[in-house]
Amino acid sequence: MDVERWLRQADRVRTGDEYTYADLARDLVHELGWPAALDVATALRAHVYGQPDGHPLHQDVKALYDRLGWEQAALVACWFRDVNNRPTDRRRTP
Repeated sequence: MDVERWLRQADRVRTGDEYTYADLARDLVHELGWPAALDVATALRAHVYGQPDGHPLHQDVKALYDRLGWEQAALVACWFRDVNNRPTDRRRTP
Protein backbone atom coordinates (compact mmCIF):
# COMPACT_ATOMS: atom_id res chain seq x y z
CA MET A 1 0.00 0.00 0.00
CA ASP A 2 1.36 3.40 -1.00
CA VAL A 3 0.81 5.10 2.35
CA GLU A 4 2.13 8.48 1.18
CA ARG A 5 -0.57 8.76 -1.50
CA TRP A 6 -3.31 8.07 1.04
CA LEU A 7 -1.80 10.49 3.53
CA ARG A 8 -2.13 13.25 0.92
CA GLN A 9 -5.77 12.25 0.44
CA ALA A 10 -6.29 12.29 4.21
CA ASP A 11 -4.91 15.82 4.28
CA ARG A 12 -7.59 16.80 1.79
CA VAL A 13 -10.27 15.35 4.07
CA ARG A 14 -8.91 17.22 7.08
CA THR A 15 -8.58 20.57 5.32
CA GLY A 16 -12.16 20.53 4.10
CA ASP A 17 -11.43 21.13 0.42
CA GLU A 18 -14.70 19.41 -0.49
CA TYR A 19 -13.02 15.99 -0.43
CA THR A 20 -14.80 13.89 2.20
CA TYR A 21 -14.27 10.63 4.05
CA ALA A 22 -16.70 9.04 1.55
CA ASP A 23 -14.56 10.25 -1.35
CA LEU A 24 -11.52 8.71 0.32
CA ALA A 25 -13.37 5.43 0.86
CA ARG A 26 -14.51 5.32 -2.78
CA ASP A 27 -10.98 6.10 -3.97
CA LEU A 28 -9.60 3.28 -1.82
CA VAL A 29 -12.07 0.88 -3.44
CA HIS A 30 -11.32 2.20 -6.92
CA GLU A 31 -7.54 1.97 -6.53
CA LEU A 32 -7.17 -1.11 -4.34
CA GLY A 33 -10.30 -3.11 -5.11
CA TRP A 34 -12.99 -3.96 -2.59
CA PRO A 35 -11.17 -6.72 -0.65
CA ALA A 36 -7.96 -4.73 -0.10
CA ALA A 37 -9.85 -1.50 0.67
CA LEU A 38 -11.98 -3.39 3.17
CA ASP A 39 -8.78 -4.68 4.81
CA VAL A 40 -7.56 -1.08 5.13
CA ALA A 41 -10.91 -0.04 6.65
CA THR A 42 -10.78 -2.95 9.09
CA ALA A 43 -7.28 -1.93 10.16
CA LEU A 44 -8.48 1.67 10.56
CA ARG A 45 -11.39 0.45 12.68
CA ALA A 46 -8.96 -1.41 14.93
CA HIS A 47 -7.17 1.88 15.59
CA VAL A 48 -10.49 3.67 16.17
CA TYR A 49 -11.31 1.12 18.88
CA GLY A 50 -7.77 1.29 20.25
CA GLN A 51 -7.15 -2.36 19.48
CA PRO A 52 -4.64 -2.62 16.62
CA ASP A 53 -2.57 -5.77 16.61
CA GLY A 54 0.87 -6.53 15.26
CA HIS A 55 -0.29 -7.20 11.71
CA PRO A 56 1.84 -5.26 9.22
CA LEU A 57 -1.24 -3.63 7.69
CA HIS A 58 -2.23 -2.26 11.10
CA GLN A 59 1.22 -0.73 11.35
CA ASP A 60 1.00 0.75 7.84
CA VAL A 61 -2.46 2.18 8.47
CA LYS A 62 -1.40 3.86 11.73
CA ALA A 63 -0.03 6.86 9.81
CA LEU A 64 -3.30 7.16 7.90
CA TYR A 65 -5.28 6.94 11.15
CA ASP A 66 -3.09 9.62 12.73
CA ARG A 67 -3.50 11.91 9.72
CA LEU A 68 -7.27 11.46 9.49
CA GLY A 69 -7.90 11.74 13.19
CA TRP A 70 -10.27 9.59 15.21
CA GLU A 71 -13.53 11.01 13.83
CA GLN A 72 -12.69 10.86 10.13
CA ALA A 73 -11.07 7.42 10.48
CA ALA A 74 -14.25 6.18 12.16
CA LEU A 75 -16.34 7.58 9.31
CA VAL A 76 -14.15 5.88 6.68
CA ALA A 77 -14.43 2.57 8.53
CA CYS A 78 -18.21 2.97 8.86
CA TRP A 79 -18.59 3.72 5.15
CA PHE A 80 -17.47 0.16 4.46
CA ARG A 81 -20.05 -1.24 6.89
CA ASP A 82 -22.95 0.38 5.05
CA VAL A 83 -24.55 -2.29 2.88
CA ASN A 84 -25.42 0.31 0.23
CA ASN A 85 -21.71 0.89 -0.43
CA ARG A 86 -20.86 -2.76 -1.00
CA PRO A 87 -20.19 -3.88 -4.54
CA THR A 88 -23.17 -6.23 -4.40
CA ASP A 89 -26.18 -5.50 -2.28
CA ARG A 90 -27.54 -8.98 -1.50
CA ARG A 91 -30.97 -7.57 -0.69
CA ARG A 92 -31.34 -6.69 -4.36
CA THR A 93 -30.01 -9.98 -5.67
CA PRO A 94 -32.77 -12.41 -6.79
